[in-house]
Amino acid sequence: MSKTISDQVAKVEMLISGLKKYSEIAENANLDTQVITELELEAQALAKQNQELERLMEEARPISKEANRKLTDVREKYQAIKKKVKLSADSSQWGQVGIMDKR
Repeated sequence: MSKTISDQVAKVEMLISGLKKYSEIAENANLDTQVITELELEAQALAKQNQELERLMEEARPISKEANRKLTDVREKYQAIKKKVKLSADSSQWGQVGIMDKR
């Protein structure tokens, strides 16, 4: 669970526990059980959504790692080809093949 979400869920759980234990404080703050229950349900839903996000992120890690490796390969090949073009063609022709560098 992400740190931000887990911290907030823990704070909500502590608040709910305290309000249930000391109901006179909740009553003095005009908080009925419905409001407290709604907050509790929302926190539970948030925790569940966060678990799903964590699962999806775990699935995406290998794909992301492969994409980053592929990006590095493409950049290196692009730079090598660009260098060859720049060395073999006049700078006025660079734009024709998508090289927007200026000399």
